[in-house]
Amino acid sequence: MAGVRPQRARVGARARSWGRVFAVLAIVAASGTVGVSDAVGQSVEEPTTTTAPPVPLTPDPPVAPDPPVPVDDPVTEFVPEIPTTPGAPVPPLINESPVAPGPPEPDPSPRIRVSLARLAVIDAQEVLAEQQAAATAARDVEAGARAAVDDAEAARTAAGRRLEAAREQLGSTAIYAYMHTPGRDLVAALRGDATAGEQERRLFAAAVDHHKRQVTSAERAVARSVAGVDAAEQALERARQAAADQDGRVELASTALVDARTELRTASAEEASPRSSWQLSLQGPTLFTADELTRWYEGEGRGSRASVPVAELVRLFVDHGTAEGIRGDMAFAQAIHETGWFANRDTITANNFAGIGHCSACAAGFPFATADIGVLAQIQLLESYAEANPTYDLPRAAPNLNGPRGCCQTWNELGGVWATDPNYGPRILSQYDRMLGWLVAQRSAAT
Repeated sequence: MAGVRPQRARVGARARSWGRVFAVLAIVAASGTVGVSDAVGQSVEEPTTTTAPPVPLTPDPPVAPDPPVPVDDPVTEFVPEIPTTPGAPVPPLINESPVAPGPPEPDPSPRIRVSLARLAVIDAQEVLAEQQAAATAARDVEAGARAAVDDAEAARTAAGRRLEAAREQLGSTAIYAYMHTPGRDLVAALRGDATAGEQERRLFAAAVDHHKRQVTSAERAVARSVAGVDAAEQALERARQAAADQDGRVELASTALVDARTELRTASAEEASPRSSWQLSLQGPTLFTADELTRWYEGEGRGSRASVPVAELVRLFVDHGTAEGIRGDMAFAQAIHETGWFANRDTITANNFAGIGHCSACAAGFPFATADIGVLAQIQLLESYAEANPTYDLPRAAPNLNGPRGCCQTWNELGGVWATDPNYGPRILSQYDRMLGWLVAQRSAAT
């Protein structure tokens, strides 16, 4: 839950008349910047607290209340039904009252870095194996194209020989017809058979026409074989280029694997170093798939009181985080901490999974009409914390919802800003650290 920026607001009898919730919302509307609560969200195992005391009520004399100040918030109060995962226990409603902050907790960031490096190595190995398989297939295609060129060349040679034979036969027939037809006509005339010469001329003419057709057919076969050779050579060139391109991808994948292994060695060496300054950025890839994150959560056996099934809730975090460039799986870990495994009042009554607008003096956080809007509001608010001039890829969940822009590049920096608890960063990161341990084991077992 994020700390609300200090405001100079008079809270007196009017605050008592309109209620603490309205007073906080009016302050936020006047400032133009919406923060989230300075009471850290509670979890079942790790109750957290706020260091910001409630706003005191001054003993002003009673005055007539001012008319309500409208808050530019497009969402409305929404009380969803409370579905639960069949067979899974439903956690008790979380007590949101603040408790005293504990001593500084260790930062799990160096261990998270090692897990990220291990996942990068696993992914790089898989990508390299895929690219190597594709390269083998490309070389097979190239070999097939080379064989096709050889076949086309052989067909062209055979067609040329048939054409040469057809032309020789045509020439021989024509010469024979020319040489013998006149003499046979004279013999036939002496014998008194006037039609014999004409019949032989017809026979020789038919033979010549037949051989002409054979020559024409052979010429066409040669032309087709030449075109076949050209096509086969072009296909071979494409196959060669594809194989070369694929070899390049293999080289890139090999380099990526080398880099991932180098990062793993560096991260492992620095894990125990007190001088390590590595921090997990707010912006970055979502490493869990929706299926993996759902299986992890269901394996924890915690249940959920969100207005949508766990699988749908997980998908929203993964999809919206990916779209906006925020680590959606880490935001899910933040939501677990804020809501006590999706069991607090904000989850049930407001589709609010990050304590947005829920300060120590507030009865509840800001309401969102659906779980979809609630998740997107959290993701986009994180984006406004990370960037001085954020640009959103998805339509705004709540256009008036803006954090202290560019204040926080890492999740650790949210401590004292998103929430007043100085241990806020280590606590949400510890949850993510446990999640990553499960993911590394799953993917390692699958390789």
